[in-house]
Amino acid sequence: MKAYNDYMNELSQDDLLEGLLGFGLFADKLPGVLSSEAFYNYCKTNGFPKFEQKGRDYIRYETTRNTNIPRLISIPNPFAYSNLCNCISNNWEELRNVFNEASSTHSFKISQIHIQKLKNKKQLFEMNKHYTDKDYSLSLFLDKLQIMKRVRVCADISNCFPSIYSHALPWAIVGKEEAKKNKEDKSKWYNVLDFHVRNTKNEETNGLLIGPHSSNLLSELVLCRIDQDLAPHYNFIRNIDDFTCYVNSDDEAERFLLDLNASLKKYELALNTKKTEIIKLPVSSTSDWVGALNSYHIGNDLTEDKKVVFKFQRLKAYLDLVISLAKSTNNQSIYSYAIKTISNTYLGKRALSYYINTIHHLVCLYPYLVHWIEEFVFDAFSISKGTIREIAQDVYNVGVSRRIYESCSFALYWAIKYGFDLSNNHIEDSFASEDCVFMLLSYLKTTKEKGKIKEGKKKFKEKAKSLIVDMDRYWLFIYEVLPKTDLPIGEFRAIKEKKVTFVKNEFL
Repeated sequence: MKAYNDYMNELSQDDLLEGLLGFGLFADKLPGVLSSEAFYNYCKTNGFPKFEQKGRDYIRYETTRNTNIPRLISIPNPFAYSNLCNCISNNWEELRNVFNEASSTHSFKISQIHIQKLKNKKQLFEMNKHYTDKDYSLSLFLDKLQIMKRVRVCADISNCFPSIYSHALPWAIVGKEEAKKNKEDKSKWYNVLDFHVRNTKNEETNGLLIGPHSSNLLSELVLCRIDQDLAPHYNFIRNIDDFTCYVNSDDEAERFLLDLNASLKKYELALNTKKTEIIKLPVSSTSDWVGALNSYHIGNDLTEDKKVVFKFQRLKAYLDLVISLAKSTNNQSIYSYAIKTISNTYLGKRALSYYINTIHHLVCLYPYLVHWIEEFVFDAFSISKGTIREIAQDVYNVGVSRRIYESCSFALYWAIKYGFDLSNNHIEDSFASEDCVFMLLSYLKTTKEKGKIKEGKKKFKEKAKSLIVDMDRYWLFIYEVLPKTDLPIGEFRAIKEKKVTFVKNEFL
């Protein structure tokens, strides 16, 4: 059974730097047009230079969660982020020592989702537990964790990343007393780390940016210390900031919550009381709705490539069940679960037509589904360009009317990827939104539209020039639109000179 530090020891300094800087600048929730690989290659060619060390603002992007509530994710300034990644890489041995110390007394790996090498990928993080599930010995151990226990406690941290104080990182590394004693000593590596973290957030001390993978590594410094406090006394696991603990009584459950809260307070964090639950065991291994969907009999007929044939009437009844469960539980994640399940089946002509119409309706009602339908619907069933265009058009219109600019961005992304136009004035809509990613997608779409390129590019150049006063908040849009001579003298102009782009080649 692999220990937490085994995963950390698999990562070299070079692996870490390439993963964080080359593949961890942009959050997975963004439309799939962005990449920092070219910027990483530029930095590597130039010996990973130290860029100007100052506080930089960052791009704000709202993504929709399965509760239909927006969540703010961030795209940091690339130069401040490069400085941070270099600092992490240069001090990787010391950081690994912290992780080793914090987890050395654990009888099993408590943290389930963290930075690690991923098979056939250079990125180091995915919000997905199935990589841990591949450790068969750990899976068997976790299956036994609740044996002889009577109560399960579920708790999570309130606004975890936005609440992690940058100074809490030195506290976690060397202890609060030692860190405060040396807080003015700029030669201490942990103070240098604190400095670079603050520089990615405009010199603010409160909060890690949600989005870049560096935050998933840095947050573990604090969270592993919390694990260290609790591990000698409780059997629990943690998924990022979600804790699940197995105990023998309600009294012990209350003690766990008190001890967890006390440990959180050391780092100026707090429990999310709305998500705290104390549940009597036994309970089913999955949610009731998961059990209901998994027990549904899709069919017996198989295609030549062993896919189950999902016949029209059975598909219709299944989708009725999905909608009913989503409404009764007020849990919209049921839709994404069903979409992934259906993607592995075969749908005949009538079943596919009904399914696509249902998806068309759902993605307009629940915008978070834009993250799922490209892979699990459009590509899984080779949906025609015309049908995708109809869905994209309505998703775009919903996005404009409800000011959900993520929907507009994804509609434009699909239009570029699958090669069709949308009936709207996306240039003016994106300018009115002043959403950096929406404006960039609109620009990329305009460069593909025959007869509109010259006039469109002129509009975008004017808009980009007007935003230079807030360069860091709109750097991605401004940088990609303007030629080097129109960019401010300095680092952005220097990388433009070398033809560095943050857009994947197939979308240029």
